[in-house]
Amino acid sequence: MKKYDAYKDSGVKWIGEVPEHWEITPLKFCFNVLSGATPKSTELSYWEDGNINWITPADFKTEDRFISDGAKKITKEGFMSCSTTLIPSGSIIFSKRAPIGSVVINRNEVCTNQGCLSCIPKDDISSLFFYYIMSVSQKYFDMLGTGTTFNEISANVFKNVHLPVPPLSEQQSIAFYLDVKTEKIDKMIAKAEKKIEYLDELKQSLITRAVIRGLNPNAPLKDSGMKWIGEIPEHWKIMPFKYYGKLCKGLTFSKADLTATGVPVISYGQIHSKENKSVRFFEEGIRFIPRELAKNGDSALVKQGDFIFADTSEDLEGCGNCVYNDTTNPIYAGYHTIIYKTRERDCKYLAYLFRSNVWRSQIRCRVSGIKVYSITQGIMSQVNILLPPMSEQKEISTYLDTKCSKIDHIIATQKKKIAYLQELKQSLITNVVTGKIKVS
Repeated sequence: MKKYDAYKDSGVKWIGEVPEHWEITPLKFCFNVLSGATPKSTELSYWEDGNINWITPADFKTEDRFISDGAKKITKEGFMSCSTTLIPSGSIIFSKRAPIGSVVINRNEVCTNQGCLSCIPKDDISSLFFYYIMSVSQKYFDMLGTGTTFNEISANVFKNVHLPVPPLSEQQSIAFYLDVKTEKIDKMIAKAEKKIEYLDELKQSLITRAVIRGLNPNAPLKDSGMKWIGEIPEHWKIMPFKYYGKLCKGLTFSKADLTATGVPVISYGQIHSKENKSVRFFEEGIRFIPRELAKNGDSALVKQGDFIFADTSEDLEGCGNCVYNDTTNPIYAGYHTIIYKTRERDCKYLAYLFRSNVWRSQIRCRVSGIKVYSITQGIMSQVNILLPPMSEQKEISTYLDTKCSKIDHIIATQKKKIAYLQELKQSLITNVVTGKIKVS
C-alpha cells in the first residue's frame, strides 16, 4: 500500500497522523451548518398535499449513501411556519440524535426536522469525501453528545469538530476510490445477506411442514377445519391452547430495577432479541433483579417445558415471539410477558410449532394497536395447538433439531463473513480518509 512522503500529528487522538500537506479544520469552515425544525403538530394542513421533502433521522438507511425523499412531505406554508431553510441537493444530512452520526447526502432539495444538521458545502469541499469520513467518525461524534433522555450533539459542538481536509482534487480521488472499493464489498455483503434470507425461509418451510403434516408423507389426512392449517394427519388432535396449559402474567418491575446479580429474569426485550431462536433457552437473554421483587411471584416462575411470550410487539412479525425453557433451571418471566405453563415437561415440538408463521397467524389476525401491537391473555386463550402422539412429537423435534442445526451453522458462517466484510470496509475507509493509505 502506498504512503504519503511526510506526515504530521493531527492533534485529534482517533485520527493520529495525517499527510503533512493536509489541513485539520473545524467543520464550520467547510460547511454552512443549519438546524432543522418541525411545525406544530396541530397544524395538520401543513402535511396535506405537501410537495417539499421533509427528512428525519428515521428516513436514513445505513446501506444508502444518498437520500431522495422522506416518509413525509410538507407544504410551503408548513415549511415557512417553522422558520427553517431549504437545503440544496448535494449537502450532507447528519443525524444529531437517535442515533448520533448517521449521514446521507441529499439528491433533491429538502428540509429537515430538528433531529438533523444540514451541512451545505463551501468552495473546495467534496460532500462525498466528508460523507465517508463522517461515516467512520460515529463513535467520536457520539462521545461529544450529551443528554438525559437521549444522547444528542449540539450544532455548536458539531461545528467545532476538527477533521482532515485534503486539497479538493485529493478529496475527489479518495471519494472515487472508495466508491469503487466499497461497492465491491457491499455486493459481497448483499450476497451473504441474501443467502441468510434464503436459509431463514428454508428453515421456516421445514418447520412448518413438519409441525403441520408430520414426517410421514403417506399419512392419511383430515380437514382441520381451520384456514390457517388446512389438512393435518388423521390421528393428530386439535386442542385449545388454554386447555393444554395455564396462562400467567410476568413480574412487574422496570428496567431501572435490573441489577448485575440476583434473581434471573427474561423480559420483553430479550424475547424479541434476534439471538432468541425460540426452541432453546439462550443464556445471553438473562437479566437479574433484586430477590425481593420476586417475592410472592411464584406464578411468574418458569420451569422446564414452560414458555415466556412477549405481550407486545412493535411489528406484526414479532407477535407470538417466545422463549422456551428447555433447561432444568427455573427463571422468572419479567415485564411485558405472558407465561404459558404446560402440562408436559418435554415440549420441544410445541416450541417448533410456536416458531411457525402458520401457527402465529392465529395471534397476528387478532392483535390490535397503532405504535405497538398488544398480545393479551385473552388473545392467547383463543388459539389452538396441534398435538401428535408424544412419540411422534419427539421424532419431529429430533428431526428439526438436526435440520435446523445445520442451517443455523451455515447462517452463523455467513454472519461472520458479513461482520468481517463490514469491519474491512470500515478499516479501509478510515485508513484512506485519514491518509494512512495513498490512493493516487
